[in-house]
Amino acid sequence: MTRLAVLLGSVRPNAAGGPIARWVVEKARLIDGVEAELIDLASFDLPLFAEALPPASALPRDPKGAAFNARLCEFDALIIVTPEYNHSIPGALKNALDFLVPATLAHKGIGFVGYSYTGGVRPVEHLRQILANFDAGTVRQQVTVSLISDFNGEGFAPAAHQDGELEALIKAIVERSAVLAPLR
Repeated sequence: MTRLAVLLGSVRPNAAGGPIARWVVEKARLIDGVEAELIDLASFDLPLFAEALPPASALPRDPKGAAFNARLCEFDALIIVTPEYNHSIPGALKNALDFLVPATLAHKGIGFVGYSYTGGVRPVEHLRQILANFDAGTVRQQVTVSLISDFNGEGFAPAAHQDGELEALIKAIVERSAVLAPLR
């Protein structure tokens, strides 16, 4: 069984990412051998990262940062659902990642679902660069969601092809996590 965390990377109330992250969890739970859970970044109420030592040297001392780090340690794999803010990831998501000890994500399958008016490709590329420092097993596949064409008057309505893209993403993450498991 692969324990998959789906991290909602926006802390904004009523963010478009909520329905997207719930869709990811719902689809992941349909895949044999996957146990998926939504992790809402906003629920941790993280302060601005200001630890005396970098996470590469010590666990966070801030209780909220330590709780966030410990929570992600519980999982074998991760999908980050991120909006695009100014051609990058939200500051709150970057701040949260700064609390993580590199071993928290090392040798785990990691995937991305980006969303924006232009499809969310740019924040995903920035996440790939950031997570390289964690020795994370990021997968090539990604899912992009358009705030223009994937939302209608009723809310989030992904195109049919996106179900297949999401399934391929999840399966790639599970496979990567399984291959890297002996290294964790």
